[in-house]
Amino acid sequence: MNDIFNFRRFGKYFLSDLTRLYSDNWLKVLCFGLIPVFATVLSLMFSLIGNYDYSYADIWARETFWSISTVIFSVWLPAACFGYVTDKRAGGNFMLVPASTLEKTASMIINTAVIIPAAFIAIYMTSDFLCTIASGEEMHESLAAYISEGILFGIEMTEITGQMLLSIHAGMLFFLLGAVFFRKGKISKSMLVFFGLSVILLFALAFVLKDMAVMSDEEFEMISETDFRTVSTLLAIFQIIVFYILIYFRIRKIQY
Repeated sequence: MNDIFNFRRFGKYFLSDLTRLYSDNWLKVLCFGLIPVFATVLSLMFSLIGNYDYSYADIWARETFWSISTVIFSVWLPAACFGYVTDKRAGGNFMLVPASTLEKTASMIINTAVIIPAAFIAIYMTSDFLCTIASGEEMHESLAAYISEGILFGIEMTEITGQMLLSIHAGMLFFLLGAVFFRKGKISKSMLVFFGLSVILLFALAFVLKDMAVMSDEEFEMISETDFRTVSTLLAIFQIIVFYILIYFRIRKIQY
């Protein structure tokens, strides 16, 4: 059992891995988190040049910035943190670290898909909150306040927050798998595979909707919104488990 997973050894490796990631990427993560500040400064500069009254961006614009920033961050982060494992020299050093494959995989997933994204979210929300206050707006106008109330783009998200978080986690795992699978063009190749799989899933969804179209009203009404959410959640969990397994075996079988 100790050869597979040892908590003491994992703790040491996890902390050293987190320290390395912090040293290599803290400034980049900080820049992503400070996007509200950069956007506010640019907006203020344009207001001074254009000689018009400055006002902080409305919630729709900030939610759009937040969504785009999150997507770009989720795509960029895995390759930035662990893309080196496919490199002959750096990856060789990674394989020589005294930790099991399971410990390396667990550390990789926790750091890339949990801890660093949480740090990014905390910095981004704090930046937006400070910009909101500095612009003379009320505290409840901050992005964090809206999201904490379960509202995004004016839509109630309370009942699907869990599904959304699972989907984001699955997406980061997908790009992490691409980072440790492809030797070159990690992000571009991962995106091509992602779009290819999306097309296949759209065709599969079209067949499902085609079958549902011939259902009677009574049969259709028997399918509740809760059923759809349950199926969606189970599919997301299934995807996450598959990605865990694939990442583990990729790390285990990697060759230089």
